[in-house]
Amino acid sequence: MRVVHRLVGYDRRTDRATVRFDVPGKLLPAAFRIAQVPGDDPDAVWSYPLCSDQARELADLIGAKLDADVAEFFLEAFADPAPTGTGAAP
Repeated sequence: MRVVHRLVGYDRRTDRATVRFDVPGKLLPAAFRIAQVPGDDPDAVWSYPLCSDQARELADLIGAKLDADVAEFFLEAFADPAPTGTGAAP
């Protein structure tokens, strides 16, 4: 299993995720810098809250369009399960 990172926005009233954008692996060092990921979490496996300026900067980095003032944004890690096979029946 590998980890993928996403910029995730949550509705302030319902706490439901309203938008998600994948962060490409090659951009992770810059994303970690923007989110101020500390050195004791080198893979950024925790959830990192972003202020509006950080959310805009990260969105610009990954080419995403968002209104940073309408949601609470986080840099989050997710498990990306590896394929389990070809899908062919035995």
